[in-house]
Amino acid sequence: MSKLRCQYAGAVAAAAGVVWTAWAAALAATGLTTTSPPVLVASAVSSVGVVAGHYAVEDFYGARMKRPGTIGAWLGALGGLVFGVGQVLRLLSGGGEAIVGMGVLALVGGSLLVAVGLVRTRIQPPWLGVALGVGTLAFLGLSVQPGAAALYGLAWLALGRDLYRHRPPDGRFGDAEADYGWLG
Repeated sequence: MSKLRCQYAGAVAAAAGVVWTAWAAALAATGLTTTSPPVLVASAVSSVGVVAGHYAVEDFYGARMKRPGTIGAWLGALGGLVFGVGQVLRLLSGGGEAIVGMGVLALVGGSLLVAVGLVRTRIQPPWLGVALGVGTLAFLGLSVQPGAAALYGLAWLALGRDLYRHRPPDGRFGDAEADYGWLG
């Protein structure tokens, strides 16, 4: 992955984190429901950004994360797409709850695997993987406490920012044999 593509995908993931955090905070602060049109639009847009984040993680770190992270990135990207499509269907027709549910399951499973991959490979500081894992689990509490989903958005904001600014010392991106990252 070229540096420009990584920066672009990182910026999109960080922007998605901001939008995700904003709609989750709006749910908590204003008493909107998850079926409110602004929330549906914002969650669909932010899920597409999260798909870009999963793509960036896979393309940038895929060769180094191996199975858990790579499978998680693809599963999370698919889940983000399905979740976004389900939210658009909910907006247009009032249905689509089953599609949203399948998207959430895939998005959560993929995000947790990416979190494990980030911590396991030590490419990034471990707190980024931990933040993504905690944020993903908190997203599951959306129906209990709407503001909990904001942690998932904040995790993507941090990960996207890191993808945007990351500069391996040798200039290579995604090389499985390189010895770079936060430990190097």
